[in-house]
Amino acid sequence: MRIFGAAILLVTSLWFNQSALAQQTRVALVIGNGAYEKAPELPNPTGDAADIGRALERLDFKVTQVRNATAQGMRKAIVEFGRSAEGADLAVVFYAGHGMEVGGENWLIPISAELRSDTDIESEAISLRSVSLQVSKARKLGLVILDACRNNPFAAKMKRSISTRAVVRGLAPTEPSDNVLIAYAARDGTTASDGDGRNSPFTASLLRHIETPGLEISFLFRRVRDDVMAATKREQQPFVYGSLSKEEIYLKPPVASVEATAASRPALAAPAEDEKFWLAIETSTVAGLYEDFLARYPLSSHAAEAYQRIKAFKASEVAALSAPVGSPRSDASERQGADSKPVDRNLFMSGDRQKVAAIATAQQLVLPSFTISPDVPLNNDSKFVGVWSNKRGWTNGRGRYAMLIITDVSATSLARGYYLWGPPTKSSWAKDEAGYRPFSEYIIDKKFSIGGTPVAVRLEKNTLVLSSFKKGNPSETASIELRPTWQLARVPEDVQPSTKREKASQPHAAKEGNNAKSHAPAGAGGANMEERYRACKKLVKGFAQREACARTGVI
Repeated sequence: MRIFGAAILLVTSLWFNQSALAQQTRVALVIGNGAYEKAPELPNPTGDAADIGRALERLDFKVTQVRNATAQGMRKAIVEFGRSAEGADLAVVFYAGHGMEVGGENWLIPISAELRSDTDIESEAISLRSVSLQVSKARKLGLVILDACRNNPFAAKMKRSISTRAVVRGLAPTEPSDNVLIAYAARDGTTASDGDGRNSPFTASLLRHIETPGLEISFLFRRVRDDVMAATKREQQPFVYGSLSKEEIYLKPPVASVEATAASRPALAAPAEDEKFWLAIETSTVAGLYEDFLARYPLSSHAAEAYQRIKAFKASEVAALSAPVGSPRSDASERQGADSKPVDRNLFMSGDRQKVAAIATAQQLVLPSFTISPDVPLNNDSKFVGVWSNKRGWTNGRGRYAMLIITDVSATSLARGYYLWGPPTKSSWAKDEAGYRPFSEYIIDKKFSIGGTPVAVRLEKNTLVLSSFKKGNPSETASIELRPTWQLARVPEDVQPSTKREKASQPHAAKEGNNAKSHAPAGAGGANMEERYRACKKLVKGFAQREACARTGVI
């Protein structure tokens, strides 16, 4: 009991540290204005905004991206963002484009602005003050990042209504409220460089450091300052306005606290193999799984319970067979009515989780705690969402087992999940223990790469092909094909066999009679789950795959 209690305490403490970070509400608005209608086009802002938006998504921000916005579009986006910032822990606005100071106040310039006179500024531009007010609604930090200090073509042609009203280079200094920081690409009264690449020097440095674990927000902008001053030979100096309390704020939290918590706990004995297997199947209702368990572990302490479950499940199957046969339409179909539509998605249920756990146990994979989102937007890349595995390891079974868990794909095709690898084999390139690595990568042309491993992933029909190369010898490559153990898909409520399959099956049915049940190449027929399981057992290897086959009737 003491060991069990210590295990619970360890798991709870790790979960608390991780979930406390995961439960933070983070929102961001990213605006890139480059295609100005009354001024020359700026080359960098849209690329800067797109790259920063992706980085913030990887940092678990809910990101709204606005590209080449008019005054009306910017105002609407800022107001809507302000509503989402209420009650959020962190609220960030990133703006790349033209900005200017008029009469001591700072303004962000939409692409539709003409600005013939300084009196037009309030109707054609967006004040920095209004943006600052919206991010100040966040509980912990409101952050405004402005890559907007470029040479401004509007200032030269703008008429002054009052000769003393200044329209100067760059932006004016600002004094944000107590929970707001405002970062300029170049300090007040100076201008910023666009640079020669895809990103401006300021945004390029920000991208370099923003995802560094354990880099406190103040030190993040210190690093950016030093990078930009070095890149521009001290001609451009980024500057941050505002002050915060002593509480440390991270865009990407340090991992040391969680690791230290785990290290401080006493090591616990690993559960035996039969115990792992039992935990994976103990809530299943398929008798065949328990028969597999007894075949593997006949002396297990759970053997008697497995016998009892097999007996109970078979008795219930006999009772079900003796019950009157109802309408061939399912209850769900009857509730839906004649105009029922296909279900847009299938949910990741407890039975699916058991199946994944069973595979992980059999292949000695370290299974992370994960949740598959039910709110994945249905698009071309949503088919990546799922749990992908293979009954053989890398390089046709000579290497480790592998599993890929893709928990969600955003509307911008950012895939998140875990890559799992099993214990090393004699042929494995590395000899480290089984483990897993979280990833957050963008899908481009049905492909993405998992950094740090490295593993390239591509979808071919309905198979994920993983490939990698040996770091010491790049010409030496390895690959593995993963198929869905569970996959997000469009699932009809009432699946009917295709005409083609029916026609093909009729001659065999006439010749073979009742033997057709146990020899279906594309599906496993049977009056009940147990019959289907026995048919699947002859056709499919692996107990988890057999259970899936028995539940769906499809191999």
